[in-house]
Amino acid sequence: MADQFRLLRFERSRTKNKKYDAIIEDVKTKRTQRVPFGQIGYAQYFDSTGKKLYSRYDHKDPERRKNYLARHEKTRHKKHSPSYYSAVFLWSAKP
Repeated sequence: MADQFRLLRFERSRTKNKKYDAIIEDVKTKRTQRVPFGQIGYAQYFDSTGKKLYSRYDHKDPERRKNYLARHEKTRHKKHSPSYYSAVFLWSAKP
């Protein structure tokens, strides 16, 4: 089954207290949506969005990464959810 959405880009979030908006497009209707993710003021493992607006919050601590991923195990696999984008682009092991 093909993916219903595709990621277009990231932008600084318009939502209060969020770091980024993932701009996604519905493949069939071509409508775009914003998915806000990442809490401002909190650290992440590694900012791999390409924007690097919040890379000063990178901690690169593998133990904290492991704990974060365990805490969000149930929600981080739902594609195109805020939890998914945080896990893949803020908590991935790409440093």
